Amino acid sequence: MKNFQVFYMPEDEHDCCSEEGVDELFDEDAYVVLTDTETGEDYSFIMADTFSHNDEEYCVLVDPSEGDEDEMSLFFMKFVVGDDGEEVLVGLEDDEDEAVYQAYQELLEESDDDGEYPQA
Repeated sequence: MKNFQVFYMPEDEHDCCSEEGVDELFDEDAYVVLTDTETGEDYSFIMADTFSHNDEEYCVLVDPSEGDEDEMSLFFMKFVVGDDGEEVLVGLEDDEDEAVYQAYQELLEESDDDGEYPQA
């Protein structure tokens, strides 16, 4: 399981996302750069959504280089507090990824016409 440090990036600082399509669906505050804590490699994503499932916090990431709203791949990651007290995102094992995907689909199906999640 990999840990990623989260960095938020203003829209004008990312050059990977200038194409029309997915980029137009999200505001500039949605962009994040994840740094692999093992390799130091950076990955740019759009944080499309956050939600809770089984008392854990998750986020939905979208690759901004994917230009078509209908063909977007969703990546699910879990928020955790790292050893240094910083918030990090953790990749999910296959079993957890499938369960989180299903929970997210159910949440979307339950959402009302305004796109808001139902209040528990």
